[in-house]
Amino acid sequence: MAQAASKTCEICVSGPGHNYCEQCNQLFCDGCKISHLRTNMSKSHTFLSGPNINPEVKLYCKEHDENFIYYCMECNTPICKICVIKKHKSHDFAEIRESTEGIKAEVKMAIEMKMKNLQSKIADIDQGSNQYQADVQKVIQSIREEGKRLKEMIDQKVEGLINTVKEKDTRNVQTLQSVRNELKAALDKAKEQQKFYQDTQGIKDTSKLLQKLKQMKSQIDQIQEIQIPIMPSVKYAIKTVAEGEIGKLFGELTFGEIVKKEENPKPQKNVSVTPTAKQYRYRCLGCKTEITSEKSPDLKSPYQ
Repeated sequence: MAQAASKTCEICVSGPGHNYCEQCNQLFCDGCKISHLRTNMSKSHTFLSGPNINPEVKLYCKEHDENFIYYCMECNTPICKICVIKKHKSHDFAEIRESTEGIKAEVKMAIEMKMKNLQSKIADIDQGSNQYQADVQKVIQSIREEGKRLKEMIDQKVEGLINTVKEKDTRNVQTLQSVRNELKAALDKAKEQQKFYQDTQGIKDTSKLLQKLKQMKSQIDQIQEIQIPIMPSVKYAIKTVAEGEIGKLFGELTFGEIVKKEENPKPQKNVSVTPTAKQYRYRCLGCKTEITSEKSPDLKSPYQ
């Protein structure tokens, strides 16, 4: 398929035909294009311009051998003037160039709105993520502070128990030491009487010996032999603490899960839509005047 870059202007037959008139089906050079657009009959013509345009690739109705000049809004397809009457008589349509410009504007707006919405959502994600991370750090700090507080309470309890054991131990040791001292004093007295008894072994005088023995017996009877107290004892019963019981000492941790919102919600039931009247746009083939009407096209009308 030949490209337009190798063809010349079909008007002056000298300059390069870089401009293709869609209404006249002809190639124009830049100068002839300007002159063509200054003429009243062709000032509204549209051009495809560029060094690589291919006039063979053109919107054309193969069924009716006519150029596409309208665009059906309901069928979303380009149509020729005969298509309007035969197949799209009751449809809403507009001039194809105007429709193209309108669709271009809609596409541009849709892209801008889509980008704006996506950027807004990304900003919301960033803001929510930053807030979530701040909450995470706050929760971690709270857990550490509570753990530290519980550790301090445990340490205080441990120290309290140890101090209780030490204080009780001191009192019991003092009591036992006191009893021991009394028993030791009694033992010393008994040893003293034992020494006196040994000294009596050398007394030959029976009367004197009897007197000494009676004195010794009286001294021995006076030595008090106190009862040994019940020995103190201490034990520690280890309490088995389940993990769940430890968890009860801490606060409750809750998470808000991520829930994806439905992008395209289902349509509501029992919702009625009131149809609006269709409008048709026509152009006079002679004077190119455009009119808008709710009536369908008529073959006898000069407006098509």
